[in-house]
Amino acid sequence: MIDIRNLTKTYITRSGVQTIALNHIDLKLPSQGLIFVLGKSGSGKSTLLNIVGGLDQAESGELWIDDQKIETKNHQDLDKYRNQKIGFVFQDFNILDHFTVEENIAFALELQGQTCTSQQLEDMLKTVGLEGLGRRKGNELSGGQKQRIAIARALIKTPRIILADEPTGNLDSKTSTQILDLLKVISLHNLVVVVSHDPEEAKVYGDRIIKIKDGHILEDVNIHPLSYEPKLITRHVKHLRLSASFRYGLHNFSEKKLQLAMTIFIISISLFFNLLLGAYLNFLNSNVQSYAHLLSEPKLLSIQQDLLGYLSYDHALILYNAMYGLLGSSLYVFLSMSISQRIKQIGIFKAIGAQTIEVLGIYAWEGALISLAAWTFSMLLGFMYVSNINHRFFDGMVLLSLSLEHSLMNLGWVFGFALFLSVTLTFHAILKNPVITLLKEN
Repeated sequence: MIDIRNLTKTYITRSGVQTIALNHIDLKLPSQGLIFVLGKSGSGKSTLLNIVGGLDQAESGELWIDDQKIETKNHQDLDKYRNQKIGFVFQDFNILDHFTVEENIAFALELQGQTCTSQQLEDMLKTVGLEGLGRRKGNELSGGQKQRIAIARALIKTPRIILADEPTGNLDSKTSTQILDLLKVISLHNLVVVVSHDPEEAKVYGDRIIKIKDGHILEDVNIHPLSYEPKLITRHVKHLRLSASFRYGLHNFSEKKLQLAMTIFIISISLFFNLLLGAYLNFLNSNVQSYAHLLSEPKLLSIQQDLLGYLSYDHALILYNAMYGLLGSSLYVFLSMSISQRIKQIGIFKAIGAQTIEVLGIYAWEGALISLAAWTFSMLLGFMYVSNINHRFFDGMVLLSLSLEHSLMNLGWVFGFALFLSVTLTFHAILKNPVITLLKEN
């Protein structure tokens, strides 16, 4: 049972105009049944749904679920609340378009630390009428099919409450009827709250109809008797498994292939020249004993002097450090672009119950994989090029060589910086925007 007490929410527009979305709302919702919340655009119905679902925060008032108070100011508690008790069905679907149907559905369950079996997926796809479509990507499906994915994603984790914000708003009449029929069946065992602008749908399917106007409850009509007994669901909070986090990070890593290839190439070239310059500086600093088995002292000094005529030690050192600057700049540009392009994806992760640390983990893997790929490629180029230089200019003598210590230092530098940027930029995006704002980003 949901108990809303004296709930208030005010918005301030960019022009500074204050709008009261909810004005001291008091409302009790049952433990099961199909509830319709009706009202014109701007009446406050979606705001009410978002606060009940933990996507938005009220300025004052209390929210109780099954005799447990939900602290709407605590982000961690809201993450756990959405994870354990809430399933969302959005008007614009909010599925992950580049994930398969199965990945979209399984992710919600994996956020509870569980493994989604093939049998669970098969049963869920059958429940929502998507048999045989599990391997398709979200961007290959119709609007009705995407909405069914959203319902399946909400159901797979057996939530206490299903919240649907105009779930038929972007669908044709036939598909709308199918979706409402499905929600009606679900409401036999769960509380389903539907925000809608269509009173006819409410009359046909609703067990209770609540009308909102200007932030106030205008009318509240019970059509069928409903149960108001608490229906407790308690689970031990678990985190997304490391293997699942890696899998979703790898998915993001491989999504934008051209942008990714260009970034890895630029970072690799930076590391490659850094390695070559390091080998060059090491040779200039070497003493006679280091190459006594290959060269005499006069010959060594002669080669060093010749090389200094082409590139002085000071200039080589400047270029060496500049490569680190280019590497860091390239990582920053790519990762900031990548995360800014995925703002809505971050919002979807959060909306279906991902805790902040789990979202950070997914994007940290992306940064780590980029750095490892770039470092590996640069090492291959470095070994090939150094070998070629020794063969062409030094008669096969190993005068230039890549230092293992220097190579590992580069790996640590690029890996650490990539992780730092991924986590920092993602955390900033989450900290800067409420979940509801993240979901509205394009």
